Amino acid sequence: MPPALGVALLYALLTPSLSQPKDAVLRLNKGVLSDALTGSLMQSNILQGALGEVPLRGRRPSTDGSGDLLGGLGGGLLGGGGLLGGLTGGLLGGRGGLTGGLLGGGADADDGLLSGESGGQAYWEGPRNPPRGWPVARGDVPRDDIPVGVAGGALGQGGLLGDGGLLGTAGILGGSGGLLGKGGLLGYGGLLGGGGVLGILGEGGLVSTIQGLTGLRIVELTLPRVSLRLLPGVGVHLNLYTRVALNAKCLLGLLDIAVEVNITSRVRLTMDGTGYPKLVAERCDTLLGGIKVRLLRGLLPIVDNLLASVLNRLLPNLLCPVLDVTLGLVNDQLGLVNSLVPLGLLGSIQYTVSSLPLVTGQFLEVDLNTIVGPLAGGLVDYPLGKPATVPTPPRVPMPPLPPMPDTSSSQLGLSVNFLGSVLSVLQQEGALDLAIFTGMFPELPPLTTSTLGALVPAVFKAYPEPHELLLNIDVPEAPVVTLKRNKGVIQLLATAEVMVIHPDDVLKSLCRLNINASLLAQFSVEDNKLKIGVSLEKNRLSLVSSSIGVFDVSLLEVLVDQIFNVVFLPTMNGVLGAGIPLPRLLNIDFTNADVDVIEDLIVLSA
Repeated sequence: MPPALGVALLYALLTPSLSQPKDAVLRLNKGVLSDALTGSLMQSNILQGALGEVPLRGRRPSTDGSGDLLGGLGGGLLGGGGLLGGLTGGLLGGRGGLTGGLLGGGADADDGLLSGESGGQAYWEGPRNPPRGWPVARGDVPRDDIPVGVAGGALGQGGLLGDGGLLGTAGILGGSGGLLGKGGLLGYGGLLGGGGVLGILGEGGLVSTIQGLTGLRIVELTLPRVSLRLLPGVGVHLNLYTRVALNAKCLLGLLDIAVEVNITSRVRLTMDGTGYPKLVAERCDTLLGGIKVRLLRGLLPIVDNLLASVLNRLLPNLLCPVLDVTLGLVNDQLGLVNSLVPLGLLGSIQYTVSSLPLVTGQFLEVDLNTIVGPLAGGLVDYPLGKPATVPTPPRVPMPPLPPMPDTSSSQLGLSVNFLGSVLSVLQQEGALDLAIFTGMFPELPPLTTSTLGALVPAVFKAYPEPHELLLNIDVPEAPVVTLKRNKGVIQLLATAEVMVIHPDDVLKSLCRLNINASLLAQFSVEDNKLKIGVSLEKNRLSLVSSSIGVFDVSLLEVLVDQIFNVVFLPTMNGVLGAGIPLPRLLNIDFTNADVDVIEDLIVLSA
């Protein structure tokens, strides 16, 4: 057998044992998840916690500034040897630059096109290895003589462009005081030089060293716009769009930065060791765009790209934790599905996730097991209240949910097993048991032997003098719920014992009846609770015992129906009217949901 097939078979054998029976199925679309994420961001202080100082320390700075926060330009376009990097070592700099190359002033005479030797020697700038017969003039040339070649003349030492000339190293463009010299307009210390206004952008300036930008702070973080798509079998692909405002101090003043950020993450839906569903981010990426710099905008557009590189390195470490905390809050909401909720004053309900939730392209589906417990004692699974000698009816398999309507964001299916569990708790806690005596309910005729004797002559013969009666109605077994299409029925077996009250409150049994009632059930949702209203469809009576002999119990059907409608059903509706709490997964509210009754299933769509 191939190893992969063996693993698959082993998994198939183990999976059923890991899953618990399901009594409810909950579906929700991606809009519910988006709302949960947005709500978590709005109701928490995550965004406020992200505001504050941004740690600038990251990579170790390099000596040339290329590894600093705003490095990378020290040796580039704006560096010491670049276009604007002090200019003394750039295009208009010293040796090798304009004054040392094109306009002379270099130490190596062989390197300049029109250079002149500072010692008075002029050289013919011909080929380095001239052919035989090529005229070459080398050696000393008197100052008042015309040298061979142009370089020894007007462009030589003392000439127009030579050393000491108008445009030479000591002239208007050269030397320490020249236009391009150390103290000149474009030289080091000048307006555009290494120590000048634009020298801030050069070596040792703002963009080439980390010391040029301090106090970088996030001052505003807008509420992220959440969008996601479901990844079948995996989880969700999450996108958070936000805008971040930062400011910092630099040598030019306060720097304001605005940037748009897209945070993307692939989030896997898992279950932790305690059976809680959990969203786990597998990775987090940020994409920046729309960077706006108020101070340097227009002055140096390349700063945008530079800041993008810097922020791409810093912001993920600040914003991805926002995603992690948000998912943590949503996970807290997911965990609430396993919480214990009260069933009025009589019991409790716990919804537990029975298996790993299913993710499709349209919705997330969670299988739930429902455990209902009485007020006293631990949780007991369905059904409750049955005597040990009465066999437990088999569980009805959970039918599949119908397709989820396009107009619904969530859907909940409750099985007939779950409803039976709730009614079992009510029965076990005695919520359906009644004791009725004369005068309790004005709508009923007096409960006396005279009233009963008018219906059953044997009663009048046994008690010619009127005696008050006590009627005890008990429900010894859990009601049975049946769900058919568009119809819910509750079968209820009750016993009614009629007691005659003798002097000194001595009670004697007159008769004992079995009442097999068929109740119609109507379902609605209010305050995220399932409300059940019952009405009498029909009653069947049978005589269990009698102290006055056998009589026709059908003579009592009208009175029993009246007692049911006036006393028993209002009491039962009062208990069921408190409502059955529904699972509040991710703040889903099924209030006023559409209710459909199908075979063995109630379906709520909201």
